[in-house]
Amino acid sequence: MLCPWCEREMQAGEIIGDARSSVRFQPEGKKLTFGDSLCGIGKLTAIKSKWVTFYLPAHYCSHCHKMVVETDVAK
Repeated sequence: MLCPWCEREMQAGEIIGDARSSVRFQPEGKKLTFGDSLCGIGKLTAIKSKWVTFYLPAHYCSHCHKMVVETDVAK
């Protein structure tokens, strides 16, 4: 996927989180380890709290530092 802001290639992955660790971006095909979590690798700095485990597909642009998430809002 190309970044809508800078038109460079974005990295596919998912946003992951649970009650034990910070909310992180995990690149597609790579499993983040406990050591990665301790080092802060993939941590999303905009997240202020976490309560449940979740997985959210996303694309990340390492140039713009922006993410694209496709979603729908239930009514």
